[in-house]
Amino acid sequence: MTDRANVLLVILDSVRAENTSLHGYERETTPFLEGFADRATWYRQARAPGIHSIASHVSMFTGAHVEEHRALHHTAQIDLEETVWRDLAAEGYATGLFTNNRIVSNASNLGEAFDHLYTPEYSLAKRLENTLGNPLVERTYFRIADTTARVSEGIQSGPAPLRAAASAAGSAADWIGGLTGGDDDGDGDGSDDGAGGFKTEYGGTFTDAFLEWEDQQDGPWAACINLMDAHSPYEPEPEFDKWGSEADREAQDSGMPSVRETLADRGWDRLAALEPLYDGTIRQADAVVRELIADLERRGALSETLVIVTSDHGEAFGEASRVDPDLRLREHKWGIHEVLTHVPLVVQYPGQETGRTVDEVVSLTDIPAVATDLDAAVGVEGGDASEDRDPFVTGGPVLASTFRLPESKVAKYRSVDGVERFVGPWRAVYETREDAVRTFASRGEDHVTADVEFNGDATVVSRDRHDRVTGAYGRLEASDVVTEETTEIDDDLEDQLEHLGYIR
Repeated sequence: MTDRANVLLVILDSVRAENTSLHGYERETTPFLEGFADRATWYRQARAPGIHSIASHVSMFTGAHVEEHRALHHTAQIDLEETVWRDLAAEGYATGLFTNNRIVSNASNLGEAFDHLYTPEYSLAKRLENTLGNPLVERTYFRIADTTARVSEGIQSGPAPLRAAASAAGSAADWIGGLTGGDDDGDGDGSDDGAGGFKTEYGGTFTDAFLEWEDQQDGPWAACINLMDAHSPYEPEPEFDKWGSEADREAQDSGMPSVRETLADRGWDRLAALEPLYDGTIRQADAVVRELIADLERRGALSETLVIVTSDHGEAFGEASRVDPDLRLREHKWGIHEVLTHVPLVVQYPGQETGRTVDEVVSLTDIPAVATDLDAAVGVEGGDASEDRDPFVTGGPVLASTFRLPESKVAKYRSVDGVERFVGPWRAVYETREDAVRTFASRGEDHVTADVEFNGDATVVSRDRHDRVTGAYGRLEASDVVTEETTEIDDDLEDQLEHLGYIR
């Protein structure tokens, strides 16, 4: 059974460890994960490999560090044979992806690594298809919206006649954006950082689809479920909206501060007002996982399944960067702070019944190795193996990095003083100390060494220049994971991604 156990990876998109009651947060956001950890393995110091979806997912799917695979753009095309899903398929596994993260399923080619792909239909696309029966019309529709927005952006700083043309183009983009369920927020990136028209469906939609698929399998299976409940905009269902006030909801409805505002150090109070709503979305995602695990247990499949529950990155609500204390962080746009990289990781190995807690810092890049070598996994024989056999504690480097804000965006935000300070790469190296994780981080000429205690308290040890980052990253070798970095997105993807607040 051990070499044919099922594999289930559940990614709680945008959930940071700091806001989970699993990690001691004052609000009870993850009551299920707390109980689940009592019979699983809880890695208290897990680090995501990057701070945005495409980079982290490619690392979790291939085992390569971000700066080895360099999948930095939403449209990255990768060698699918490098993924754990193709490895498992070669061993006779049925594979499935259940997601509303369109960066994973459509903008990139990651969804093609699976035999089965479940994504929802969007009402506008469905309406156009049913009414017109012509996919070309749909593609043209969204490309017009994208083009008008980009024309408007490109000539805003030109002479008066061009600015007038930009205004007209922007009005056209707004009209089309209104039809698609969103509106430009004024920052020039085409995004509606408030209640966008393409927010995820409730996560139970995807777990239900998975369970229906699982019921049809007569052999081992390997699946990934990506739950976007906690991704912005933060819109918890009423039963999970336990901490948001009417003022918080009004702040959400009025829209997040634009990227340009926060780059210019404004609008942080409006962003901070959204954290209680974010907490409600985490509670919602936790409830979805609770029902999923209960269903697998009722079916008798849980004991035969490697279950990994984690996140691809965290979120920031105005925390100061430790690398540059004069710079603040928002969502998962830039920086390398623990609110962005420290993520929950709870793993139940096949047959595990006894809970374990692991304090060593670990990397999500080891997920493929764990999934393909279950014989070496703790818990395969009932959860009583010693910690030196833990498959996540490899002794390898634990790294996190991002090139966001991209260098290409400097010209776009050139009116913001000091915008260059936000440009990546931001890099971090993590080491386990007795009661803390020592973090070595840098961006450009700025360096910091900090100890992050297991209770979350952090102490800056030094701001002196160090060579830990350059040394660790200098040993990395480029891989052939990425085969192409396309620059165009077909159909409605660009519009949908921008309405979810992504920066391209």
